[in-house]
Amino acid sequence: MVEKLTETISESEMVGLVNVEGVGAKQLQGIRENLRGSAVIKMARNTLMIRALEKSNKKGIKDLIQYVEGPVSFVFSDQDPFTMSKFLSENKTAAPAKGGQIAPKDIIVPAMNTGVAPGPFISELAGLKIPSRVKGGVIHITEDTVAVKAGSVISNAMALMLSRLGIEPMELQLKLIAAYSDGAVLTADSFEVDIESLFNQVIAGHQYAVNLSVNLGIPTEETMPLIIAKANMEARSLALYVGFFVPEMVEEFLSKANSEAYALIAAIAEKDPEAIPSNILSQVQTAAAAASSAAAPASDAAQQQEPEEPEEDEEEEEEVAGMGSLFG
Repeated sequence: MVEKLTETISESEMVGLVNVEGVGAKQLQGIRENLRGSAVIKMARNTLMIRALEKSNKKGIKDLIQYVEGPVSFVFSDQDPFTMSKFLSENKTAAPAKGGQIAPKDIIVPAMNTGVAPGPFISELAGLKIPSRVKGGVIHITEDTVAVKAGSVISNAMALMLSRLGIEPMELQLKLIAAYSDGAVLTADSFEVDIESLFNQVIAGHQYAVNLSVNLGIPTEETMPLIIAKANMEARSLALYVGFFVPEMVEEFLSKANSEAYALIAAIAEKDPEAIPSNILSQVQTAAAAASSAAAPASDAAQQQEPEEPEEDEEEEEEVAGMGSLFG
């Protein structure tokens, strides 16, 4: 046995130890079936496992000896401990309930033909509040019943009843407690990772790094387009603010001049309404009303419609001409 274990240790990329406490032969067989092609479980006495580890020439493998205590077994695989630990946690097998255990979820006894002849068994069912009646010379459970609620203690009588009915409500899994891989021994604290949480942390870290690169102007291959876009936006804002005219920004300059003219007209009209020609004042009031409507929340129907085409150039020219007559 020691020779076989030593040989398997030498041939395996990962050598792990799993806790097999409370795992029966039937459940272990089911877990082995689930692991077929991914890992191999080898059971032996702890003393033989330790001797096999001591005989192995793998660097650092002897650090695994300290974890060979209690009901443990070898698990051999070419997968890394992180993948194997996740694989084991996802591959569980059903097991019968024992008195004193806590129900992990509602235990339901379904309506069924028990195949048991009338006798004390029907009284036992009644004592556990499982409805039943005799039909065709055998006892039938008449309706689906929650026998034990999640979080409740399973009594000895209930555990025996569930076993007689062939109901296995518990779930067993092998837990990887330590593993040797790539010359080092890792424990459960190292390889039991919340993948989703880790992924979210990586995404958040990436976002922080991008923000830092863009805001400090640290160029990288990934952030260079963002840095250029930010610099372009800031340059356009600066040109507009100081009045440094560039041809490609003619629309922004006209829009700014228009807005400032409207603001000036509104301020003058507030102090002396007669100072502004009525047609110009009307244009300002119409534009202000339009801007106010655009800022208001759009209705559901409006959101589904396509945006309207901009007004014709002739109307814009008339408006600018009217303002020009005021300030020209």
